[in-house]
Amino acid sequence: MDDSFSESEIYCNQLMRRRRGFPLYVPSPPENLPIEYQKHGVAIGDVGSITPEGIFDFYFNIYLPADHPINDNDVPENFYPLIPYASKSLTSLVYDPGDSVSTSSVFPGGDFVFTCAAPQGAVLALPHGAHLKKLKNLEVERQYVAAHAESWYKHINGTGGRGLQNGSLYLVTGCEKAYSWGMASFYSTRDEFQLKFSRTPKANSSNRYRWRGVQGCRDPSQHKNYDPYPINDAPLNQTTFIHGLSISLGVGIWGKLFGTKVGIREIVESRLGGGDGYGNMSRTPGSSFFSWSLGLLGGGGFTGKSYAGENGNVVLSGFPPVVKVWLSVTFVAPVLRRPFIDISSCGDNQ
Repeated sequence: MDDSFSESEIYCNQLMRRRRGFPLYVPSPPENLPIEYQKHGVAIGDVGSITPEGIFDFYFNIYLPADHPINDNDVPENFYPLIPYASKSLTSLVYDPGDSVSTSSVFPGGDFVFTCAAPQGAVLALPHGAHLKKLKNLEVERQYVAAHAESWYKHINGTGGRGLQNGSLYLVTGCEKAYSWGMASFYSTRDEFQLKFSRTPKANSSNRYRWRGVQGCRDPSQHKNYDPYPINDAPLNQTTFIHGLSISLGVGIWGKLFGTKVGIREIVESRLGGGDGYGNMSRTPGSSFFSWSLGLLGGGGFTGKSYAGENGNVVLSGFPPVVKVWLSVTFVAPVLRRPFIDISSCGDNQ
């Protein structure tokens, strides 16, 4: 990567390396969504996409009825909710206050002082810790997605007019949330510099955390923070990482719905984000960085388990830890005898 990439691209690309999930550059729920949604933010069962700004773009939740205030009757044709999961089906994990997530180019010190090395890196500071909830078994969800993926794309791209690329639709199966956070990312030619995320004692501030410059050190990073006051009254609606399934329709199904023109791309990589960097790779025209990178993480082109979809096979692929060469060749006219839907895990090793 280089300095031509946006803040959100650099941040998400860098922290994906930590395998803690897919990092959202905008953890706050959008203000245009229902109040009920804003109270809790991203939830397990949400179907959505990721915008170029690093926002999770919510469409509907598969566990809620169509007339629920969160779904607001904006659901695909013939939609019916999936039976909610039991609490024992969840993996729950609490990260202690003072936790941080950073790339290997960032070296944490005491009291959120980070020493950063060129050329690029990112860090997420969590003053009040974080809470992770993730589904243990996804078999029921996979079967449900396989049966309805076509109608989802048809609704979102047709009625909704979103124009999603194939493979850029996701079902959330886990999310990590925090009460407060500080994000920083950088691309710099400097050998080393320091970042500091510390308390700022002021009246009625309860020692709120802010990014502060280190004396005598130029700060080339892009950073932001969220630390509401009082913290005890803040809702747990800031989503820092998500886990889920990326959903792709087979060429035949996609061509039937939206036409047959698709892209051709070749990716040669030794490891995610390594090698010559993304600046020398080609992306499918019109696709976002996030759909491209999540497609890579999702394991498109790798072997997986087959499911029976509505109009053909469903291929479920895991998350490959190392990607060497991925050649994706698609056709102007579909020639597959058995179209498939590809549902790939993103954000972890499920």
